[in-house]
Amino acid sequence: MELWPEDNQGSAQGKSKKSGKRKGKITLSGTPYLETGRIEAVTLVENGSHFEWTSPLRVSRGPKLVLGASVELFKPIRPPRLDIPSTSIVHRAEQGANFLRTYFPDIDITAELVREELSTDALVSRELEQYDPFSGNILELLYPSDDTPMFMAFPVGVTGCDLNILPLKRVEDQDLALEPSVEPVKSFLTPILQLVSSQSIAKGLDNFLAVRTFGSTTLLRARSSSDESQLNISELAVMVRDDVGQRPPVDIKFISQQPNMLLVNDEGGIYKCSFENGQKRSVYAGTKNPDSGDKFWKLASIGSSEDGCLLSSSKIVQELDFRISDRALNLLNITTSEMLTCIEDSEKDHLVRLASTERVLWLDRRVPGKPLLGIKHRRNYDRTLAVHTLLIGGHHHSLVTSRKNRLVTVYDVARSTDQLLHMNNTPYSFSFDAPESRSSSEAFMNTGNQINMFRLSEQGRMSCINLTHSDTPGPACIGLMQSLPNKTQELRADVGPLEAREHSETNLRPAYEQIFPSVEEIDAQEEEGSETVYDLLEQIPSFWQKADAPIEHMLTTYDILFRAGEEPSLPSRADFLTETVFNSTRGYRMLSQDRLPTETLVKGAPWHYNIAPIIGHFDESTVGDIHTVSERLRDFDLSPESDVLVQASRRQNKAREQLALDLALSKDIFSPKSFSQSSQPPADEGSSSSVHFHYLQPMPKRDYYSKDAQEQEEEDNISLPLGVGMLLDEWNVGADPEKYVFNDAYGIDAESNREARPQRRRMSAQSQATPPPPSSFQPETQLPPSIVVVPATQPALLPPRVLGVESQMAQIVEPQSQGLMTSTQVLPGPFGGRPTGKKKPAKKRLGGF
Repeated sequence: MELWPEDNQGSAQGKSKKSGKRKGKITLSGTPYLETGRIEAVTLVENGSHFEWTSPLRVSRGPKLVLGASVELFKPIRPPRLDIPSTSIVHRAEQGANFLRTYFPDIDITAELVREELSTDALVSRELEQYDPFSGNILELLYPSDDTPMFMAFPVGVTGCDLNILPLKRVEDQDLALEPSVEPVKSFLTPILQLVSSQSIAKGLDNFLAVRTFGSTTLLRARSSSDESQLNISELAVMVRDDVGQRPPVDIKFISQQPNMLLVNDEGGIYKCSFENGQKRSVYAGTKNPDSGDKFWKLASIGSSEDGCLLSSSKIVQELDFRISDRALNLLNITTSEMLTCIEDSEKDHLVRLASTERVLWLDRRVPGKPLLGIKHRRNYDRTLAVHTLLIGGHHHSLVTSRKNRLVTVYDVARSTDQLLHMNNTPYSFSFDAPESRSSSEAFMNTGNQINMFRLSEQGRMSCINLTHSDTPGPACIGLMQSLPNKTQELRADVGPLEAREHSETNLRPAYEQIFPSVEEIDAQEEEGSETVYDLLEQIPSFWQKADAPIEHMLTTYDILFRAGEEPSLPSRADFLTETVFNSTRGYRMLSQDRLPTETLVKGAPWHYNIAPIIGHFDESTVGDIHTVSERLRDFDLSPESDVLVQASRRQNKAREQLALDLALSKDIFSPKSFSQSSQPPADEGSSSSVHFHYLQPMPKRDYYSKDAQEQEEEDNISLPLGVGMLLDEWNVGADPEKYVFNDAYGIDAESNREARPQRRRMSAQSQATPPPPSSFQPETQLPPSIVVVPATQPALLPPRVLGVESQMAQIVEPQSQGLMTSTQVLPGPFGGRPTGKKKPAKKRLGGF
């Protein structure tokens, strides 16, 4: 037995938190493994009379598996998984509490209890999503005898409680045919979790099938019938939790030709169950495992030996000998975060294949403590990985599968003449062509020079794929079960009108051809409308004179062409979405030759503006004439290196010309009426500002059925608030907005502007006042400060003023915006005018602390 050299130097995990100078824990990496980009282990081997270097990887030394076509054998029979929305625990607790208060008002359950139960349920659901320890293989093959056909066993039904067994008949020497049947062989009360047959022990004898469900484990005997198309199934015994230490079993394995099997529960306890004379007997045959908290326990056989087995947890692999009690040999002990996911049976070569979350391992039972070889698979953390070793034409192929995806990776690892493990090819992979990515089981059937791989999805869809060597021709998997889909279609349940919804098909090819016609059809349509294009070109100069209906909005050059021509046969919801006869190759040529009378349209339009500079500011490729724009659009053509068809090239050129034509027809904007300035004089300062409309005129809303309809027709002016008129009065239509100067009506600028304005006339009362009588004493006249007068909505009524004997002339007080009001505050400050209360005397401190 030769071994590869090891690396026992180790690597430090890091520095300790207590002391920076202290070294971390050293982890030995003694297992030799292969990894992409890693320097491989090499050793000297004797080759005749000399030595030569060899490494674990030997590329192109063996044949590879070739993937055949995938065939769907059964349609899905179960509904897809429910996508539960991810909400917080607090939100779910509130929903649960509201449900209990609504439907069970008499039950008093606190919100804390609901939150605790939901937290526990979320934790368990998360753990089961990563790995379910009770879920096993539910797709199994049966070999009753050499002369009878093989059978396939799997659960059916919506809940998976019914067992179905179908024959695989051989047709024309190599092809196989599967005969479907809708009647289950046996039904159980709870869903089926695992199916295990004794076909790996001995072929040609009675075949036994163990069915593990949630409630119990049933042992069935399968014998061939006289017509060899069905199996006679008889029940031998039923094992419950009392037979396996009051714990649920997680794995089953047959160890002999007799109906003797091993069961391991979720605590790692192994029980040997035998059946003699119709009586079952259960004996505890395992050892006490220190790792009792682990739920992952798998069994594997040791060749054809009945005296022992292999037991694997997520960290430890043990070899048990039933002849020696309370003793087990540790073959492998993992101390890192890596977890084992699968273990295979050990054959005559003493090799044990294992799969973990990080590597695929090859272990020799004769060399315990370390694997012979390991390969990193570089997959995500997945506890459903499994390894299946197949022998085709004398070559070993290890297939790594997962229940969470359709990827299958192949590792061609075998022992060579130098007694070392070599990988003959680099790892390669393939994928199942199935709609569902998650599966529940796989099964492999070896027919000599090929392997048929069956896959059962979670919804019950069964698929088959054929695997052969690259240098060995084999029958395609399509001919394997060609007649099966028709029969399964006939056996489906009739659900009435709902079935039509599932299988309804609509051919959208006519609609696609109508929207996207071929180049030949486009050319034919353009030839038919060639004369119409020339007629349209003659009608454009007189467009403004022949316009019958009033035009209420602006038009582009394309709108003018659309209105000048005939009505389209297929009008759209908008004019710019409807094509005209000018959208053709002739229209492009006319525009490129300047035959479109654009100058005539500009002269006849009251207002015109060209937005080409604005469009060119955002996209420079649109600047220039139509021919220049079309040449710039060649940057978006297909790659010249690719093999472009002639029709595709013609469609590409035509689409480029039409895009350039549309851009050219959208640059000129015309208005049927000009922008007129306001002809009304500006309003006086005292009068209210009115709003004057220029290009866009409002349409007043009138109720023609009301009594005041005539009065509404007489009111032509639109009444708007005073503030709106004052704001709009600051702007002039057509003025440059950058030259606008803001004048604050309430600041210093307003005072200067007011002084520059001519003085308003005094009121008539002041002009008609009588002059004062002469007096010897003439006091100095003091005028009050000027106050900006704002016209009020209602004039202020002032009481008559009693004139006394004064030497100064009585002045008329102008009305103010706000009237005077007597102040009730007699003292300044925030508390002025309020009665002050007596201050509360402070308590005197007598003493002490």
